[in-house]
Amino acid sequence: MNEPFVSVLDTLENDPSGAGLKTIRDDLLTMDMDIRRSMDRGLAPDEMTTARTARAMIQAAESILNKLSS
Repeated sequence: MNEPFVSVLDTLENDPSGAGLKTIRDDLLTMDMDIRRSMDRGLAPDEMTTARTARAMIQAAESILNKLSS
């Protein structure tokens, strides 16, 4: 995200069209793809551990978004 921090709850509450949620989902997807590309190119073992952890956090965020938006 390139904007100042905004609560996801505020985004959901103040965005009946869902455009803000789509932006958040797109940002998460972009982050995940960037990390995955780095992993595919090869990383040192400690960097791979960090990348796996970051991807797990992104996937958890996606799961939370799914629960909040349903």
